[in-house]
Amino acid sequence: MNIEQAEELIASRQFQQLKNFQEKTNVFTIVGQTHTEHWHSSFMSWLLDPNSSLYLGHYPLVRLLSLYMIKSETKDLSLKAVFNMNLDTIHFETEKTFFTADRKKRSIDVYGESEELILVIENKVKARENMNGTDIGQTKDYRDYVEEHRKSGQKVICLFITPDPKQKPYDKSYTQITYQELYDYVIAKCIDHPQLNKDGRYLLEQYANNLREPVHGSPMALVNTSLCNEIYDRYSEALDEIFDDVEKSTDYFEDSKLTCVVYSHYQSIFDEIFLSLDEKKFGRTPKSNIRRRIVSFTDLYNAGKIQNGTEFVMMYDGVCHYAVAEYDQQDKECYMLLLDDNHQPYYNSKGEKIGFYKASSQAGVDAVNIYRKKNNIEAKLETLNGPSYWKTKEGITIKTLIDAL
Repeated sequence: MNIEQAEELIASRQFQQLKNFQEKTNVFTIVGQTHTEHWHSSFMSWLLDPNSSLYLGHYPLVRLLSLYMIKSETKDLSLKAVFNMNLDTIHFETEKTFFTADRKKRSIDVYGESEELILVIENKVKARENMNGTDIGQTKDYRDYVEEHRKSGQKVICLFITPDPKQKPYDKSYTQITYQELYDYVIAKCIDHPQLNKDGRYLLEQYANNLREPVHGSPMALVNTSLCNEIYDRYSEALDEIFDDVEKSTDYFEDSKLTCVVYSHYQSIFDEIFLSLDEKKFGRTPKSNIRRRIVSFTDLYNAGKIQNGTEFVMMYDGVCHYAVAEYDQQDKECYMLLLDDNHQPYYNSKGEKIGFYKASSQAGVDAVNIYRKKNNIEAKLETLNGPSYWKTKEGITIKTLIDAL
């Protein structure tokens, strides 16, 4: 690849369109709630509510029920039956709480009910299914409760929605739907709907942008596959060369090859392109086969390398940034929580702590960019090797802690 080919690719309308999409300010990231399950459940409830501010009526709900019919093995629902339902009367709520017969407290993530239909959605973003100290999973408790309280004539549909296609519900009567399928069959179709208003489009596009954020190292959903395939179709020769050279390079950040220089500068864009292609082309990032395993803060916590309250500091461009490890007893997960200059957490308008991260690199990028924005510095940090920058108070880098596992 020569400089003319590189410039043709980078300056193309499609490449810049993808770059612009990635750089759009994401309201979920701003408030530090990119993958909080309650937020996803609240969004899902709003999306499916026929009376929501989307003004699409029951169209999103019909799309979800159609996806259920495609995925379900029972074939217990027909399109004719769906069309005969009065779906405009269904009422949705999040965190519907009840107590089981043995006094276990349970909360259904998304619950919708009408005289004809009960829809139960268990939404799993990061955590595993909660057994609540027993050998019975929460999905069965939900199903049992609904079956016990259903009215005559009500159809019960239970969905298990997760970014991980390998994660299965305890109760096998649930139909699993991935976030990729939710985006493809419901959200993307709503974005394309001619009746969608401006505010609704903005919120759906923001949510789609948020789905690109990784959970356990992978995006919840790839939302630009058509655009990425268009880029590849136009510039396949250059992209193939970039992929091959980066994969073969021992250190592409320091490699002087033009392909490696271009990839290093626009890595997030190229990675999305490569990931969005089918497996016959790539379907993975260049280093995915030989990349070091992803070690989370939960892994470090479980190994005893860090504790709840372990403090971290990062020096970048002569400025100190702070964070602390915080363990969530309910999720059984450990996170990195960003702190301000006074070593205090950031809070939203509701008084809730925000700024939780599973990866120190993204935490470092955001910490630097928050400082730069506050001090009117236009340059925006794109990437950072967080494990090498963040250190404990004792001066031990996260990289050293990871290497010691």
